[in-house]
Amino acid sequence: MPLIPFQKLPPRRHTEDARQYAYRIIRHFILNLHLPPGRKMNEVELADALNVSRTPVHDTLYKLSRKNLVDVIPQKGAFVSRIDINRIEQTLWINKQLGTAMLQNIFIKKVKRPQFDILYHNLMQQEDYLVQKDLSQSVRLITEYYHLLYDLAGKMDFIWEPVQKAGMDLQRLLYLSASDASVIEDFLRDLTALTDALAERDTDRACTIYHHHLARILLLISPLKERYPDYFIENNKEQTNTSLQEQKGLLYEK
Repeated sequence: MPLIPFQKLPPRRHTEDARQYAYRIIRHFILNLHLPPGRKMNEVELADALNVSRTPVHDTLYKLSRKNLVDVIPQKGAFVSRIDINRIEQTLWINKQLGTAMLQNIFIKKVKRPQFDILYHNLMQQEDYLVQKDLSQSVRLITEYYHLLYDLAGKMDFIWEPVQKAGMDLQRLLYLSASDASVIEDFLRDLTALTDALAERDTDRACTIYHHHLARILLLISPLKERYPDYFIENNKEQTNTSLQEQKGLLYEK
């Protein structure tokens, strides 16, 4: 089986050089699991699929290794990194702290009512893809929704960029969860309720919904790890159980 499905290969943009193209495509296929965790990366095959030389591919693999998406092992080669549960927990904690502060101190005060249309448009697109059973596109839009929150709060790319960089494993977890439509339906309900609360300037309710949503994501880890054991890195079981209990308390609080 080829590393990259040729029929799904996005075209090269006229503004991209070979390195930029290789980086964008390989990163994309890792994040959406077309290149699954643990897969060995063949530089020659990747270069042939992308119609570039080996050098851009080689450089891309080392660049992705600095973003925890590729493991480069001497004498063995490069492999798609497995999903690290510790990093997901850390990313959710970062999102909780920064996101809550953003909602409480910036978002409610600055965002005008007409600006919420962009969030509602995103939610409508999510619902459309859900009806079409294109759950991968729904996940892409969920990630885009998170970005829109930071963007609407005041073009906070200086915060969003490190959050996104830390959240590569979280993005892959969300794509992995797209095999279950009910999970995506729950996410859509969460984000719709969050948007409604923000539009109504109900900060407390918005933060409660936001925490509930993040807790729901953390509860996905155990069943997905059981279903796809080879995709995950083992971590400290006691630490994981403690985190899950804390998140369950948030998820089911009245």
